[in-house]
Amino acid sequence: MHASILKYFAAVARLGSIRKASEELHIATSALSRQIKKLEDELGITLFERLPEGLRLTGAGRIVLRHARSTLQNYEVMRGELGDLEGKITGRIPIACLDSLVISFLPQYLMEFIRRHPAVDFRVRTENYTNIFRLVADDEVDIGITFDIARPGDIKLLSSVRMPIMAIVARGHPLARMSSVTLEQCAQFKLLLQLDNNVTSRMFSLELGTLERNARALIATNNQMLLKPLIISGEGVAFYTPLGFHEELLKGDVVAVPIAGVRTEEARLGVVVPRVRKLPHASEVMAAFLADRLAAFAAKIDEIVAR
Repeated sequence: MHASILKYFAAVARLGSIRKASEELHIATSALSRQIKKLEDELGITLFERLPEGLRLTGAGRIVLRHARSTLQNYEVMRGELGDLEGKITGRIPIACLDSLVISFLPQYLMEFIRRHPAVDFRVRTENYTNIFRLVADDEVDIGITFDIARPGDIKLLSSVRMPIMAIVARGHPLARMSSVTLEQCAQFKLLLQLDNNVTSRMFSLELGTLERNARALIATNNQMLLKPLIISGEGVAFYTPLGFHEELLKGDVVAVPIAGVRTEEARLGVVVPRVRKLPHASEVMAAFLADRLAAFAAKIDEIVAR
């Protein structure tokens, strides 16, 4: 019972809303509200400030949240140890990753892992690369898969693969026939740009700023799925890693062209975990599994791109 209340409290704290937490936890809003009120009554202190934009932790609430996270993490470690006694891997594995990874990479390998270890379950969140570091550091997830750029000191890199940002175009696009392109050459065509992409901004922010001033951005969005059909139909040039275009590259619908004159080759994608915190056994096994599969997946993409 204690663990359940702490789980409810941690969800409300993370989402800043009882309604959003109730949807995620699949319990009634009124029931969740009563649980939070019960916890505040038991402790004799207010845990949340009720603001027009949502709930915000008080100083006392932040102390309780540290306890809640530690307790829930220790509970998962215990579940893993109990599973070890029975010779099986069990428990919940929370993961945060880039949205491009949920298109083909993660579904394939989550199912492979579940077939081997049916007693596990997953909670997967997609975020931008800096938020993934934060979620791992704040112990909200056990495993992150993100770009290894400006990695904080409290985050440990298990492994990484080269995953350059490239010009993604339809197979019939004029740039598809080139061995490499410059941003100036890309600017001659309509652009399909990503909004709020910290990776491209960090890799070639000055060049991208000039590009946007001198070229027409047909569509800018933070959703890769919106741009995919436009890329395939030849509407314009987009800048992505090939990771989220595995199937389209394999079928020949799109071509990934290296970009000359910028530092995109330095981009690396890696599996990260907390540096100090002990992970549940299931998460440790899964992190090693993903590191291995990421290397194999990257090698397959390299082969496809090189054709």
